[in-house]
Amino acid sequence: MNITKSKLGVAALAVGGVLAFAVPAGAAVNLQSESPGAPTIKITKNAQLKANGAATVVTLTVTCPPGWFFNAGASVTQTVGSITTGGHNQTTEATCTGAAQKVKIPVTASPAPFQAGVAYALGDLSVRSPNWAYAYANTGREIVNVQS
Repeated sequence: MNITKSKLGVAALAVGGVLAFAVPAGAAVNLQSESPGAPTIKITKNAQLKANGAATVVTLTVTCPPGWFFNAGASVTQTVGSITTGGHNQTTEATCTGAAQKVKIPVTASPAPFQAGVAYALGDLSVRSPNWAYAYANTGREIVNVQS
């Protein structure tokens, strides 16, 4: 009789152990599948100079939950001789697809034209859900202005 009770106790402990690990993991997977995911933004390394340097076109890759809406912006700063020139522009609101979306943003230079070579770009992303919940992301990196 004692052998049967010990086997029953071991089996109960084994089942309890399996449930202790399986139930929280299942809950975490369920919670993760319901959350929309954080928005992301990346800046492509090369930007395209336009109109003799009056502008440069920065390409951003943005990702956000499907059905949400986003605005993306880009700022570029470059030292040209002894002058620091730069500019900023942003998109109008667009709909998120849930996949990576490429967004091209023309940035005009002031007070001097951009030149071919190294510059610094900042990208910002503002995302809102259909029920007006907001999320933000930003990034920065060196870029290279190239002639188009």
